[in-house]
Amino acid sequence: MGGVVGTSAGGPYVLAAGEGAPASAPEGSEMLVKACSAGTGGLFGLLEGIDRAGFSTIVHRHDVAEAWYVLDGEYRYYVGGRWFEVGPGGFVYVPAGVAHGLRCTSAGRKLTLLVPGGPEGFFRDVHAALEAGELTPDVLRDLGGRYGLEALGPLPAT
Repeated sequence: MGGVVGTSAGGPYVLAAGEGAPASAPEGSEMLVKACSAGTGGLFGLLEGIDRAGFSTIVHRHDVAEAWYVLDGEYRYYVGGRWFEVGPGGFVYVPAGVAHGLRCTSAGRKLTLLVPGGPEGFFRDVHAALEAGELTPDVLRDLGGRYGLEALGPLPAT
């Protein structure tokens, strides 16, 4: 990370485009961790996701709030039992504990904010397991438990 201004936990730093720790969603989103809990004093985690058309998550919930800012592409967010269409410049906020998921309907890019930080580590650990060829359903379940993620099932038909 050549653009780092400060290196102490919670200290200032700067990342250029394309910089960040590699991360992945188990369903296939390529991600970069732009900010992690350790680097923000626990305040938040921030990920940049690059999604192919058709990428979707399962319905899940966790004990942190999550928000997305769509940079490019079209997404459908499933939040609290309702579907929402979101395009470039759109914003979605989901309070902690609310069931949600998403589907990318055209290739897209988004920022994901987790408050407080911590669960961004799930995506970093999924990436490491994928790279090692060790991402099994048991490993995924263990990682979800470690980061407070509860899988609820597939997205409903749209």
